[in-house]
Amino acid sequence: MKDDRLNNRFNSYQQSGSYVPPGKTFADQQTNMLSDTVKTQYRAEETANAVMSQLHGQRQQLQTANDDVWDMRQATEQTKRELRDLQAKYRQKKMRLYAWIAVLATIDLLLFYRLLRCRGSFFC
Repeated sequence: MKDDRLNNRFNSYQQSGSYVPPGKTFADQQTNMLSDTVKTQYRAEETANAVMSQLHGQRQQLQTANDDVWDMRQATEQTKRELRDLQAKYRQKKMRLYAWIAVLATIDLLLFYRLLRCRGSFFC
């Protein structure tokens, strides 16, 4: 039971930092620890650079998407203006046609009245 506790890597006296293997001095141990720390720092910096690169790429994608949305909004607004102009032209033409219908209907009624008045002849 006691041997199991000593062999466990979390409870090892060799991992506690106070163990100096034979033939190594405290300065060597500190040098190794410092080089491990520097390696870890370089790995962390590489990871941070990779993350920053990914974030930059994602920012570019979001900016492009935002620009596309803005362009789409501008196109939609322009289309709405053009549709309103077309509707106004349609209403104008429709009103002109109604005016012509009214004029022709009035002329038709006047001619009908003249036919009735002149008993079937246009010339009285």
